Amino acid sequence: MFWKAWNSHGDYLKRLSQVWMNVSHTDAEDAFSDATIRAFEKYAAHATQISNERAWFARLLHNICIDIHRSNKRRGTLREKVKEISDIDTGLLDTVIYTPEARLINSEIGAMITTAIQDLPEKLRQPLVMRLVSGDEYDHIACTLGISNDNARKRVQQARAILRKKLSVLRE
Repeated sequence: MFWKAWNSHGDYLKRLSQVWMNVSHTDAEDAFSDATIRAFEKYAAHATQISNERAWFARLLHNICIDIHRSNKRRGTLREKVKEISDIDTGLLDTVIYTPEARLINSEIGAMITTAIQDLPEKLRQPLVMRLVSGDEYDHIACTLGISNDNARKRVQQARAILRKKLSVLRE
């Protein structure tokens, strides 16, 4: 039962993995493999509670991608990432062919995310952009904005919660 469910969503999950892992084809494959194993281990225990398999698999994959990004951030420095990006075999990137529908969906989703971020109150938008876009540490955000470290964390957390609620339509 698991393999039938997993395979029916496999192409979708592979594309999500590539998008969420940005330029790292290897990390995208690793994330997809890890998600396959973890889903296989957990599916039977949660099968009765899963109302939307595609969303459940996507959330599991998303969490794994976040873990990999965190791990990479701890391990790598900016110089190593620049070298990794410059060493990418661009021939691999050419093999990903997006359909016109996928391009349209990606642009629509990007516009929705941009609008949702712009609609945030300034006191939440600025720390969120500093953290997620610029990659600033909470200490730097707090110092720049003249707030406490805990307050910087709280504002980013609140902004994420608002975005999560506004963008929940994308998960359906």
